[in-house]
Amino acid sequence: MAGDLKARIRESIENLVTLEIITAVGHVQYNARGGEAGDTEQRLPDLDYTRDPKVILTRIDLLQGDIKTVYNEEFVTGNYQSLKEFHSAREKEGYEIVQKNIAAIERLLNLVNAQSEE
Repeated sequence: MAGDLKARIRESIENLVTLEIITAVGHVQYNARGGEAGDTEQRLPDLDYTRDPKVILTRIDLLQGDIKTVYNEEFVTGNYQSLKEFHSAREKEGYEIVQKNIAAIERLLNLVNAQSEE
């Protein structure tokens, strides 16, 4: 059991390679997504990409330190300029959340290792 938990923790760490932050303005559509057996179907909101949403996308490679941000021109010269600052704040929040998650996973892995050595 401890070995399985260690493997799952290591997999979680490997999945924390890229942080993606998206700020978008556009029409919303609701996608059906079923849960576990017996759960009622949920309708989850998402952007309707067929209706040309305006997007800022930031990708941060946490291993390499590379940061890439792509802006739709509306966020630079158009009606959504005020959302650039909002997006920057979300980038900072997202990075802080990832740092806290990594620290928590590290503590959990240390705890599992300590218990398996007993």
